[in-house]
Amino acid sequence: MPEHIIQESTLRLKAITDWIERHRQTLLKTINQLLIVLGIMAVLSLVARIGFFLSPEQEKWAQNLELAMLYLFALQAFLKLVLSPSKVQHLKKRWLELSIFAVILLYLMFPFAVERMLTSLNPQLTPEKITSLYLAITQFLVILALLPATLRYSARVMTMNIQPATILLTSFLLLSMVGTGFLLLPKATAGEPIPVIDAFFMATSAICVTGLVTLDVSTAFSHTGHWILLVLIQIGGLGIMTLTTFFAAVAGTSARLKEYIALRDLIGEESLGKIRVILLQIGLYTIVVEAVGAVLIYHTLNLDDVQLPMSSAFFAGFHAISAFCNAGFVLLSENLASPLCKDNLAFLLVIICLVVIGGLGFPALASVSGLVLAKLRREPNARLSIHAKLVFLTSAVLIGLGTVGIYALEASHALKEMNIWEGLFTSCFHSVITRTAGFNTLNIGTLTTPTLFLIVALMWIGASPSSTGGGIKTTTAALAILNIVAIASGKTKIELFRRRIPDRVITRAFSTALLSLLYIVIALFILLITEQEKNFKFEALLFEVVSAVSTVGLSMGITSELSDAGKLVIVISMLVGRVGFLNVIIALMRQQSSASYDYAEETVLVS
Repeated sequence: MPEHIIQESTLRLKAITDWIERHRQTLLKTINQLLIVLGIMAVLSLVARIGFFLSPEQEKWAQNLELAMLYLFALQAFLKLVLSPSKVQHLKKRWLELSIFAVILLYLMFPFAVERMLTSLNPQLTPEKITSLYLAITQFLVILALLPATLRYSARVMTMNIQPATILLTSFLLLSMVGTGFLLLPKATAGEPIPVIDAFFMATSAICVTGLVTLDVSTAFSHTGHWILLVLIQIGGLGIMTLTTFFAAVAGTSARLKEYIALRDLIGEESLGKIRVILLQIGLYTIVVEAVGAVLIYHTLNLDDVQLPMSSAFFAGFHAISAFCNAGFVLLSENLASPLCKDNLAFLLVIICLVVIGGLGFPALASVSGLVLAKLRREPNARLSIHAKLVFLTSAVLIGLGTVGIYALEASHALKEMNIWEGLFTSCFHSVITRTAGFNTLNIGTLTTPTLFLIVALMWIGASPSSTGGGIKTTTAALAILNIVAIASGKTKIELFRRRIPDRVITRAFSTALLSLLYIVIALFILLITEQEKNFKFEALLFEVVSAVSTVGLSMGITSELSDAGKLVIVISMLVGRVGFLNVIIALMRQQSSASYDYAEETVLVS
């Protein structure tokens, strides 16, 4: 090749390189804008695919759009790699994005090989089934491909001067609205379209893992609607911020200090350095527990021999997730009072275990696993944390008192047809469930008034901190009682298991309990006004409010009969209860810096 041609080519290449260097940031900004467009297209495609009945021509357009999105994503990933000044650092930092890029390339380059592989695995896969599977994989890849960009956006939000409590409240509210939109889609319902207020109610109940329903989940929603509810339950159970940071940790995206500080209170970990590891443990722990629960439900109910409107595997998985997340959603019209479930003690025991595990909270369970590992390593100073000891002790006491109380009050009423062991098991089941989950094998509306009062008390206390359950929390109730005992005995501090509890923790416990009672009084007063024409009993409305605030999901059967205003009160109650009373106050109030001075003290009489 002539030398002048080589020189010209070199100069042109250098000119192109120089141009790229000058416009690198502009090009990267354009690519990021392309990602936003891809995100909007992916959401629209997903909504169209899962929510609407498409004609064959529309299906073809959607398929072509999804294929184009894959090509565009592959292109932008390649361009980012080319434009990166340090290829090695780029590969390390964006390994997830580039891994998806590699999978997409293989998927796009060898579609017939994928088809042949699927056919070899299962000869019964028809072209139509393969096409459906192809579209499902395409949607999955598109959504997965956009995950890193979403996580980076979430990290940028955390750097803003916004209170974590505000982000948490806003996240739950936005997800409730998004869930409402999905439940209003034509393919989400089994028959006629549902009212907007009912869709909003059901979406909020799912995202707040409450379980109160205005519609029959099994008949009002299609299989698509059941999937939407399941996703909302899983997201709500783990918590939006925990879930987002977990995926960020998996993707290798660096979380910022403020994000870790925000999560410290949510997951109950004092050490910032351990939070990333703990989030990974929470994610893996959740997957394992729910998977084991689904397998046990599948086999205890013998679902192979049962005719269900959905697949047996989905039925088992749905109820495992619903139980672990303490959601209380059931795909049976009669809840667990259905003949399929109510007399199956093995199945009910699985539900009890899942609810208890989900309601204990990860900090307490992590303390147990840490103690076991320390014992195996023969560490001499290994012990349970004070938090874990208090959680286990309080939970055991509440389950025991609830069991004895329900049995004693209902032995000659709702439990009179059962022998003593069946009655005690049923009482134990409802003692566990009433604290947060919302399943039931007895008709709550037929229970005696003293039993309903006991259940209200159990619901108000609820589960433990950093769990999937609601209520003021077991530790809050325990510390409040211990503080009263300390004051009565003349002590100025609370000592527990040879440790002193900080005053700020006691103050927070009392504040939470007081705010909860204050909110219940206000919400109940509003319901008494809005539901005057319905002539509901006072205890039924009180039961409904406490169930919503504590995200339990039990009802005396009035939920679907509430007025639209009444349903809105319950929706707000579920959101307030899930986010936390103090968090709501913090989110709504303007934060002020601490003063650098102190006024002189003067006593106020308190009797």
